[in-house]
Amino acid sequence: MTEFVLSPSDDHLLLRELAHRVNNEFTSVINTMSRAAARSANPEVKAALSEATEMLHSYVDVHRALKLPSADTQVDAAEYLQRLCTVMHRATLERLGIGLVFDSATLTLGSERSWYLGLIVHELVANAARHAFAGRGGEIRVELRCTEDLVQCEIKDNGFGLSDFRRGQGLTIVAHLANELGGTVQHRFEPNGSTSILVFPLSARNAQTSAAGSERAELNSPAQPRTGKASLLPGIHDRDGWLRWSVEARRSAMTFSTRG
Repeated sequence: MTEFVLSPSDDHLLLRELAHRVNNEFTSVINTMSRAAARSANPEVKAALSEATEMLHSYVDVHRALKLPSADTQVDAAEYLQRLCTVMHRATLERLGIGLVFDSATLTLGSERSWYLGLIVHELVANAARHAFAGRGGEIRVELRCTEDLVQCEIKDNGFGLSDFRRGQGLTIVAHLANELGGTVQHRFEPNGSTSILVFPLSARNAQTSAAGSERAELNSPAQPRTGKASLLPGIHDRDGWLRWSVEARRSAMTFSTRG
């Protein structure tokens, strides 16, 4: 039996084809609803269809913002994330009464790495909107910071936190995307809100070697006791601290995968 293995270029081709089809389907549905609204003589039906059409347009904006870039060039990652946060707020959060604040330093990344970052932010913001507020309003903050070596992206909310946190498919995907950036994600859940912190190397070259570095550090560092509580996060300038923290986060991810 022949086994087919897709190359990264094949993966990208399939993703672009999928995005193209989804975009066409959005367009088809929007056009159908617009025609139905134009034919209807009922003002309430017209209003409902128009509102649904506007919502779909907002979803299309998010879909376009998350589209795989056609070429890997240097882009303003902060501007990209700000645009993504704007369309996410307009598409979903605004009608739920959830504010979205974006605060960022200047950051330039390759377009593909910016895309990975955008996918992570989108999933973590959407996850907070689904679980943190129990149908009430609130606020989500996305903060982006960087040094000469590291990028830190923090997504936090002022919701109710989670007492029975379980890693689902969304957070598993987030962990995989973070690994593609050469980084890690850790989550803290407290009574007054939740925080997810992504840290990854600024340089793509460092990202390719970070996994090997984490494995070496794990061999040379003593095992840390598990308390079940949120660990104290090192400062962004503390490279050795982040390396040790990254090792522990990878251990946690492996434990979740084993239990799942």
